[in-house]
Amino acid sequence: MCCHKSYKDTPLSRRKLMTGLGIIGLSTSLTLTTSALAQVKTPFGTPLPGELDSCPVCGMFPERYPDWIATVLYEDGHADHFDGAKDMFKYLLDMEKFAKGRSRDQIAKVGVTDYYATERIDATKALYVIGSDVLGPMGHDLIPHPDEYDAKEFTKDHLGRRTLTFSEITMDLLLALDKGEFLVK
Repeated sequence: MCCHKSYKDTPLSRRKLMTGLGIIGLSTSLTLTTSALAQVKTPFGTPLPGELDSCPVCGMFPERYPDWIATVLYEDGHADHFDGAKDMFKYLLDMEKFAKGRSRDQIAKVGVTDYYATERIDATKALYVIGSDVLGPMGHDLIPHPDEYDAKEFTKDHLGRRTLTFSEITMDLLLALDKGEFLVK
């Protein structure tokens, strides 16, 4: 007869210890995964918003609207996320109000979500269609496209009224969109 104690006789058996460590490891990895998710970057290089990130313009949670996310990424790694291009442009056009202590020369990248591919693209190179039958989370919005072909197809399919470049967007145009007006030439 063996004189070794059975694992069942010890208060903390190897099996219990390993099971406990496994549970602790799993919960730690889930916590790390959740916080690390906010660090994940899109192919364009802007980070994804976390569940607690809110739009600095309207207060909505961009993570809830993945097809509409826009992001301003600063050189120091800080990112502000928006629930659509319209709020992102309001932010950029009035940084004194929405981004205290920040300036345009600190911005590394500005990304918007392409309507058809739902992938982040360079906001400065995108084309924006207004006046269509597609509404964003905040109503009438600027609908981003990576090129003229997509913008024309969208305009045809969704009754768009005007296509704009990044530099053509003004605060007056954005405020008119809020009222359902499109300032069409």
